[in-house]
Amino acid sequence: MTQPLPPITAPQSRAGRALVGWSVADLAEASGFAAGEIERFEAEADDLPVECPRAIRAALEANGVLFLPEMGGEGIGVRLKFPRQTVRRIQTWEDEGGTPGEDDIA
Repeated sequence: MTQPLPPITAPQSRAGRALVGWSVADLAEASGFAAGEIERFEAEADDLPVECPRAIRAALEANGVLFLPEMGGEGIGVRLKFPRQTVRRIQTWEDEGGTPGEDDIA
């Protein structure tokens, strides 16, 4: 059984969206949570279910965002797994339809 993804922070969500060029509506569609819940999470509301930031994380990671843990005195971070051009190509491929394959990129 796989462990659930650790939740992310509101700034990480905003930064991840910015990296892939998503609006709140785009993230809502990809995560399965309503746009209002995404906005409340990113405004740092504390009464949302823990599944909300986990779903946000999963949606962003599936689209090329990598969340970096705090390490060696450096704060948490967000970056793209791939160069921006590769992320755009992946998004284009996924929008073309067909059966998606398993993503084994770590």
